Amino acid sequence: MERRRRNRGSATVEACLAVPLFLFFMLAAAGIDMLFMAEAHIHQSLAEAANETAEYGYLKSRLSERTGGKDGGAVVDTVLLNTSFRSMLGEDPYVEKVVKGGKDGILLRVQRDAEDPAIFTAQADYLAGVPSPLLERAMLRLSCSVRKKAFVGYGSSGKTETYVYVTPNQEVYHLKRSCTYLTLSVEEISSDRRNAYTPCGFCGREQVTGGRVYVARTGEVYHSRRDCSGLKRTVTRKKLSEVQGLPPCSRCGR
Repeated sequence: MERRRRNRGSATVEACLAVPLFLFFMLAAAGIDMLFMAEAHIHQSLAEAANETAEYGYLKSRLSERTGGKDGGAVVDTVLLNTSFRSMLGEDPYVEKVVKGGKDGILLRVQRDAEDPAIFTAQADYLAGVPSPLLERAMLRLSCSVRKKAFVGYGSSGKTETYVYVTPNQEVYHLKRSCTYLTLSVEEISSDRRNAYTPCGFCGREQVTGGRVYVARTGEVYHSRRDCSGLKRTVTRKKLSEVQGLPPCSRCGR
């Protein structure tokens, strides 16, 4: 009898040590996943902003010539790059959670090529760390860069191509990367309310744990997991001529 009591006590102690460690590692894994998602979104937004800035290179070069500017550096509009980047990034939940200062904590800088001033490298620098409820968050200095060449004309008819944004299912096209249909806002609701939604094709058949499910505020589908791929937007930038037949988005397509 004495030995059984000691064994029960040791099992309780082991559980008290194992459960917090398990929860800690699960939270750490979730934090690392958020960090990777934030990095991917920052890089994608920077690439899109650099593309838009490169397209306006022709206008900047012509304006520089008319005003008597001799410096080819006028091809790159750094103000446009910053504005476009922050507009395309939007209110990203991953960035707000892992980047120090959120979106405002990301600093952009432009470096022009020494041989060809039309070529530029856009770089985003920021401090980020994995959120932890127990330990003080260690911040890492991260950066990503995109190299582009500004368009300065090549004797064409002068017509410019309109670019739009589409998702893999390509049901409609969007004129703005910051459209709310492209920036999902996820809400956690009670599983009792899931009957008002259609189950997700990826995770809808999985068993709901914790009595909670996840839905997009503008969606009609519920998800069993917060990290379901159905709650992530993969956005591709294409020419309007490449998506002929698709209707415009009802929010940003007018």
